[in-house]
Amino acid sequence: RSLVLIIEIKKHKNFASIVVFVDADNKILLLKRPNVKNLTYAGKWGFVGGGSEDYETPDETAIREAAEETGLKVLPEDLIQIDKVESPDKRDVYVYACNKYEGIVRATDVKKEHDNYDWVSVDELDKFDKPDNSMMLIKKALSVL
Repeated sequence: RSLVLIIEIKKHKNFASIVVFVDADNKILLLKRPNVKNLTYAGKWGFVGGGSEDYETPDETAIREAAEETGLKVLPEDLIQIDKVESPDKRDVYVYACNKYEGIVRATDVKKEHDNYDWVSVDELDKFDKPDNSMMLIKKALSVL
């Protein structure tokens, strides 16, 4: 007689993390999402970030996504969580503000997933087509940094 042991490994619920980067001149880093069908916020200018991988914490996701999408290196203690919102696909999105990071944005990293990027001054933000809650999140980021 044999005993069959079934172990179910549960994946953590998928979530996303985004980072509102603010530079020394109080400019906000925006990345332009490709204008492709079925992409959330296609063609809009948004923040650095993306979905979690298995067993990551929200800040680990934010740090990994920042490195992958921009080349910027961030330490956990330099992330300030400013909000948690819900994405259009009903995932939790952890929102961080950050003004301490190492490196410069590398266009080659940006171009892997986005069409373009820009550091945008607050008075120019309205010229960029952004998701609806972007200005609220930018204001929160600027208020804590």
